Amino acid sequence: MVMEKYSRGVRMKTPLMLISLSLLLLSSCQTEQHYVYWTDLSENQLERLDDANISYQVRNGEIWVKEKEMMRVVACCS
Repeated sequence: MVMEKYSRGVRMKTPLMLISLSLLLLSSCQTEQHYVYWTDLSENQLERLDDANISYQVRNGEIWVKEKEMMRVVACCS
């Protein structure tokens, strides 16, 4: 009787654990990196970003930096 209740509980938890694990793995696989506007293009800003090893993109005369590196950008380039 006790073993039967234990077995039923394990069977019910297993699919829930598999679903949770799958969602966790899928959410951690996001590789898309979002860029945010930093400032207008200037040689001084590019030098500072290069010296700090911060990746950036230049778009239409504007400097865009990765959103996750924004704190580093503010610290080195303000």
